[in-house]
Amino acid sequence: MEFTEIERLVNSLVRIAAVLIVWCMVATWLSARAERRVSACERSLRARLAVGCAALAAACAALLARPLPGAAAYGAACVALVVAGAADARTGFLFDAVTLPAASLTALLAVLAGEGARSAAGMALAGLPFACVACATGGRALGFGDVKAMLAVGAAFGPLESFFVLFAACVSGILTASLRGRLRRGVEVRFGPHLAFGAMLTLVAGAPLAARLTGS
Repeated sequence: MEFTEIERLVNSLVRIAAVLIVWCMVATWLSARAERRVSACERSLRARLAVGCAALAAACAALLARPLPGAAAYGAACVALVVAGAADARTGFLFDAVTLPAASLTALLAVLAGEGARSAAGMALAGLPFACVACATGGRALGFGDVKAMLAVGAAFGPLESFFVLFAACVSGILTASLRGRLRRGVEVRFGPHLAFGAMLTLVAGAPLAARLTGS
């Protein structure tokens, strides 16, 4: 590898890392601001720092697990899902203040990485079925916040890996609800934390599995 190529790679890594660090701070702030509007008890500084550190760890995992420059889109989505999932676990809401900017930023980063077509297909195939279910049930079986979160998933992971994210999230949700004795009709299962888990698992293991399935 020539020196100029190494220099270009390092510069790209620094720029993407800077974007993801800023996004970690912004997403955490947006989530905390939205939480204050619906929760009587404000999250402590220690809890906010823990969420911020978890989001930063998600960004680092994306830089380590995925090639540049596509890692930026994966990192943006996973950061948002970690932050939004923590808020959902606490309040029962996946806030638009986090999920909508996340979907937009992830799609933009995917386009800049030359993966716009895959990102658009992922958003359509990941978001549309969720939107149909949410509309058909009036948001009772599936919340509209989940729909917007899936747009970020689709924008980053594309059509095939978005299915991996959803599958892992559903398995995680079912197992957790079963262990807690909450797997029954009428009992709410907050999906955000499981979606974050599915995204992180797919971030690490999704590419080899997709390559095996597609033969590439």
